[in-house]
Amino acid sequence: MKKSIYSLVLLLSLGFFTSVRAQKNVRLQGNVNGLGTVMVYLKKTDNANSKPLIVDSTRAVDGKFTFSRTIPEIDFYNVVAAGLPGQVQFIWDGDLTLEGTRDAFREAEVKGSPLTDRWLKFQNEVDRPYREVLMDLYNDRQRSTGDTAIANRVVREEKRLKAEQNQKVAEQIKANPDSQLSLYLLNWYWNQFPKAEARAMYDKLSSSFKSHTLAKRLQNQLK
Repeated sequence: MKKSIYSLVLLLSLGFFTSVRAQKNVRLQGNVNGLGTVMVYLKKTDNANSKPLIVDSTRAVDGKFTFSRTIPEIDFYNVVAAGLPGQVQFIWDGDLTLEGTRDAFREAEVKGSPLTDRWLKFQNEVDRPYREVLMDLYNDRQRSTGDTAIANRVVREEKRLKAEQNQKVAEQIKANPDSQLSLYLLNWYWNQFPKAEARAMYDKLSSSFKSHTLAKRLQNQLK
């Protein structure tokens, strides 16, 4: 009897995960105050060759627009509005909403995406702070051309900060092998680690990510 109950639970669980993974019909509804009636483009980067692609387009009406698609896999996408600088980037992992204003389009908020929320948290806590400090150091070095003491100090500080950042990235990946964000982080940072260490982190990622087009490219790079 216990075996029958276990088998039933297992079948129900497999059915649940299969249906979740098969759910590929997604929608993005945009509402950008002041945008008016302009063309809006949905773009992504081809993971095989890193080339940007326009995958869809629509015309906003009074700042409102909708993209409905069947996506082959969860991945990064971005939205661009004609005549406006910047883009709104997000991970499309379900039905989402995009809200913002024309004057601050690139700061528009994408809601409903747990993966996007985790990615933005990483950006705000790890990526951006280090990037800003490293840029300040770069500017110091540019302004102090010929001053060996300052140049040496900047080099030492840059090396320390990059090592510190890489450690935080590695900790994030190792602590979250079942998060697709870890796959993206490893793809961005793998060449900052010894190849053997990067390969070990890749091997410990959830097997559910190994068929992703990004994972296939990363696997080739780590050979």
